[in-house]
Amino acid sequence: MAANWTDLVYKLSDLLQEPLASIEILPGGLKEWESAQLPPESPKPNLNFPFVFVEGNLGIPKKVLCALYMAVASSPWRNSEAKDANAASIVILLLNPAHETALNTRKQLIQDGFLDPQRELVLIELIARGSPECAKQSSVWDHRRWCFRKICGIMGPAVIRPFQRCWSSSEEVQMFPKISPSAVRHELNVIHRTCEIYPRNYHSWTHLHFLMDVCYASIYLSGDLDDRRQFLGIITGEHIHLRRWVEQHVSDYSAVHQLCQLQRLIDHLRMTSVFDDDAMRASNSSELVEHAISLILAFPSHESLWMYLRDTLDRSTDEDREKIIEEVQSDKFPSSPLRRRLLDWFSREKGRKNKE
Repeated sequence: MAANWTDLVYKLSDLLQEPLASIEILPGGLKEWESAQLPPESPKPNLNFPFVFVEGNLGIPKKVLCALYMAVASSPWRNSEAKDANAASIVILLLNPAHETALNTRKQLIQDGFLDPQRELVLIELIARGSPECAKQSSVWDHRRWCFRKICGIMGPAVIRPFQRCWSSSEEVQMFPKISPSAVRHELNVIHRTCEIYPRNYHSWTHLHFLMDVCYASIYLSGDLDDRRQFLGIITGEHIHLRRWVEQHVSDYSAVHQLCQLQRLIDHLRMTSVFDDDAMRASNSSELVEHAISLILAFPSHESLWMYLRDTLDRSTDEDREKIIEEVQSDKFPSSPLRRRLLDWFSREKGRKNKE
């Protein structure tokens, strides 16, 4: 790397070690930001400090970041000392968060004790909150799960819970991190934010599924009754949040899918009588059917909502399903290919059951 670019890479790396409020990749380059009106106490962007740094909020002009990335990529950073590898890998991740070599390098730096995994979670969270590109990468969420295992340890073979289809096996549960209820709540807030900045974020919702799986396992693992109740409260609370989310994001099928999966889990917990919980009793499948119908009547052109109704009907009794299908066939529902598709599915299911 040229000497000037090397200095800037280290300056950026040092900035990222500070307790930041936010990180954002800004459009343009230094030219567009050197004349920006900033508070008097904030450093003015210049050739030696081409960043916007205001009250703990760090803005990195994209053209500057691209230049730093090219300088790092052309250097032998993989075989460098820890300080160099740390600085290079974080610059790479800012522009290319799916860079597996950079992520693995940071894992090794954590293993070697050079980086703190708790601080790594904070840094990756800041990048994910400010970068849609980061939030949609599966490898970034996997990196967070790895950090949690490093910080909290794993559940191991001690936890035994009833198996549920679409949820993890006992072998997979053994590798779950022993996350506290407060850490789960914080992580859910991260997911909610990233789904706002990158709609229909499949990998964020997959991470939410993982957290619900951790809560489910923790209900059986924890010897603390209060913790067990907190984990159950997180599950029922997220069910309520997802219902509201679907109402506001009617085309987000990933969210619809997670809501239906969570309903199955709550139905199972209710049947096994783990707790006598008011919120769990209120979260029942029949309510989701009515919820899906109300959304379809308001937004009939969204396929995700028809899939929502189909999924909820799949768990209804035959009698309830017949009643709902009769309602769908009425003039109350506008004729459309999506309605015909649902009726065709019901007809096939009914024929299959009659043969059994």
